[in-house]
Amino acid sequence: MRIVVGILSIAIALTVSAQDLSEIRSEFHAVVLNPDDSRSFYDFLKDVENPSSTIKAYQAVSEALLAQVVWNPFSKLKQVMKYDKQMEAAVEEDPANIEIRFLRLAIEYNLPSFLGMSTHLEEDVEKIVSGLSSVSEMQVNPMFGKYIFYFLNETNLCTSEQLAQMKQSFPSAGVAAGAE
Repeated sequence: MRIVVGILSIAIALTVSAQDLSEIRSEFHAVVLNPDDSRSFYDFLKDVENPSSTIKAYQAVSEALLAQVVWNPFSKLKQVMKYDKQMEAAVEEDPANIEIRFLRLAIEYNLPSFLGMSTHLEEDVEKIVSGLSSVSEMQVNPMFGKYIFYFLNETNLCTSEQLAQMKQSFPSAGVAAGAE
């Protein structure tokens, strides 16, 4: 009986986590479109109890996004440093998670080069391209998969071979149809 209760508890926790992630992904997409909402995204994430490694990555991203809306250069740097520390912890906790890798890639791509903090671009692109088969296991909305593909395609961070591999690995999410 204890085993059944334990399994049910884990199943309920995973379901709640998946629902939370869906909402977090939606909020992330919204804040990318409207950076002025960075503070509310940060507030939305700061008090999540027992966050998964993926949620920790989104919490790190919320720190970086705050740097866009603070005016003091020292505050901006402080936010980016918080992001870096938190994101490294999330990647260490789950190094194969391509969603975490994508989040780090997106932030590092957009950081000013003079900060010298964009050191994982190639590594993350490779992990994302090679790990696309796990996207369905992550229960990622197909639109988020398209978003990853679109970002990689538009930023020219991938070779044409990598783009072709992603199209082949990820047809169920409509990447091939939505990429043109």
